[in-house]
Amino acid sequence: MKLSYREDLAGLSIRKNVGLIVNPIAGMGGSVGLKGTDGKEILEKALLLGAKPIAPRRAEIFLSHLKPLDGEINLLVGAGLVGEFEAKNIGFKNISIIGQRKDETTARDTKLVTEIMIKENVSLLVFCGGDGTARDIMDVAGIRVPVLGIPSGVKMHSAVFAVNPESAAQITIRFIRERLPLREA
Repeated sequence: MKLSYREDLAGLSIRKNVGLIVNPIAGMGGSVGLKGTDGKEILEKALLLGAKPIAPRRAEIFLSHLKPLDGEINLLVGAGLVGEFEAKNIGFKNISIIGQRKDETTARDTKLVTEIMIKENVSLLVFCGGDGTARDIMDVAGIRVPVLGIPSGVKMHSAVFAVNPESAAQITIRFIRERLPLREA
């Protein structure tokens, strides 16, 4: 049976690509009284002081509120610690994994995943981290793609951040479904 052109198009799922990058160490320094988690030495000190990861849980909160969009979007995530584990924990089905799994990640990994996501035409790039992560992403993305931050760090001074993971999910849903207006901030 041959389908008409209109029926062929009706069967196509036009999904938007949403990128998610998680900085797995963001906020760990602040949880033990340090001024961030910038650099390996500060991370090691934070771990010695008993710091536990914050960003992965905040990313999962965001994703759990975003789950209703699972059939409407393609979720692009960084490999392993950079978003893949959180997306799989929440049960997202439409995911594409960007990069390679590593035991430790750096700003270079964040920048590489950002560049690949932009090349994959993400409609919105969401990240979970602090101001350092925001700077790394904006160094690559500039104004080429809308960016939204899920606050997870210590130094939260940028206008790119939502108030919390739940509001980041609400903004993302409205952006995908309602075409929210954009502005540079």
